Amino acid sequence: MGESPSARTQRELADLRGQIERDVDALKERVREDVDLRNLVRRQPFAVVGGLGSLVSAAALIVVRKARASRTAEQRVDVLVEGFGGRIDKLRGKARKRFREQLKREMAEVEASGPKEVAVGVASAALTSLATTMAKSLGRRLLGDETTSEDGRRA
Repeated sequence: MGESPSARTQRELADLRGQIERDVDALKERVREDVDLRNLVRRQPFAVVGGLGSLVSAAALIVVRKARASRTAEQRVDVLVEGFGGRIDKLRGKARKRFREQLKREMAEVEASGPKEVAVGVASAALTSLATTMAKSLGRRLLGDETTSEDGRRA
């Protein structure tokens, strides 16, 4: 009645700004809660255990493959040295060791890096699984999905 259109618009804008600030603060709080590892473990323990298990498996696979590749490389070098007819044995101390190391390096360059690709694939799958779980949880909380409960089951 006594309020001009400009004053009413200013009041509505101030109300909207306040509402937006409250929504942004609530969003920041939800993100903080979803990024907190303790909350993720509490809400999605199987996903966290699965992700960690995948990472441990990937690390173990890398260690086993490297050990196996090292043994295999030594065996191949021995076979090659025998194939040279024993002339390598005429090399002295460090020269023989350098020759063997150089031979191993060149053999590694020629062979495909299959185990590395497998390990990277396993690690990326584990990280993707963990990220998917976090994204689902964040999305459910941000959108306020009332049809699913915290543990992911339909209500």
